[in-house]
Amino acid sequence: MYTIALLAVQDCMSSSISGPLDLFSVASLEWRRMSGPTAAPLFQTTVVGPEDKAITAFNGLPIQTAATFTDETVYDIVFVPVIFGDLEPLLADSKTINWLSGQGKNGACLCSVCAGAFLLAETGLLKGKKATTHWRLASSFAERYPDISLRREKLLVDEGDCITAGGISAYLDLSLYLTARFGSPELAATLAKFFLIDPSRHLQLPYQACSFNTHHGDAEILAMQEWLAENYTRPVTINHLADRAGLGERTFMRRFKKATGETPLAYLQQLRVEMARKFLETTAVPVEEIALQSGYQDLSSFRKLFYRHTGLSPSAYRKKFSLLL
Repeated sequence: MYTIALLAVQDCMSSSISGPLDLFSVASLEWRRMSGPTAAPLFQTTVVGPEDKAITAFNGLPIQTAATFTDETVYDIVFVPVIFGDLEPLLADSKTINWLSGQGKNGACLCSVCAGAFLLAETGLLKGKKATTHWRLASSFAERYPDISLRREKLLVDEGDCITAGGISAYLDLSLYLTARFGSPELAATLAKFFLIDPSRHLQLPYQACSFNTHHGDAEILAMQEWLAENYTRPVTINHLADRAGLGERTFMRRFKKATGETPLAYLQQLRVEMARKFLETTAVPVEEIALQSGYQDLSSFRKLFYRHTGLSPSAYRKKFSLLL
């Protein structure tokens, strides 16, 4: 039997505690059904918090803890939930970070979902390892922890003693993965069918929306971003953009990259792919027409570019995310 600590901290997302708790409970029942009635439960799960009092989730729901950091129990698995809101107070909470660090150093497999990866990073136990987090937090994570190899495209990264999962609902993917690793693939397959979880999800790329920085304070570059947003289907050259901005090419390239984090042509590609995604999600327009409306005359080039940005072909993306019934 494996012991699991579900860490409850202020402003956590309650579903990322109650969801795994439900899944692990069903997993133990299924494990006994598959192994025989005399078999021990696969998991024993405990909600652990800093103090012996209810934790308030970000939605206001109280979460009652069953154990505290003062207990001397070393768990087999520690599950850090989704944290929603300001991370800084929690990252500065030495009591929580030290408890996590102690659990990891004593042999616990530390797991996190979404922003929970920041807590694992603060322990220092991810240094020199690969990790992932929610795609919207990826840039902040990479800047804050340069000694961790961030795999922002991955939904889940297993480094043996540390497992990180990206995305809010990835607590289901992580929980399912743990049942396969500590139970069996057969058990995980059974639970995937029971809970209607897609076990084939491996990438965050299809879910990532482009974020275009417009708060950099460079008026000339902002004007060009606005022009590109209105003229993304037109043929564009660096010389043309620089002329419109009233800057030399090298100066324009340098300032655009500093302001947006992208080269002008990479930025334009992101704009076009983002528009194509919206067309695919909300219309039944043929892919060939969407390519043209997104600024691409060559359908093959469009398909390759779209796949590079999303990890899916345009048709597969539409099938997965179309809002049309």
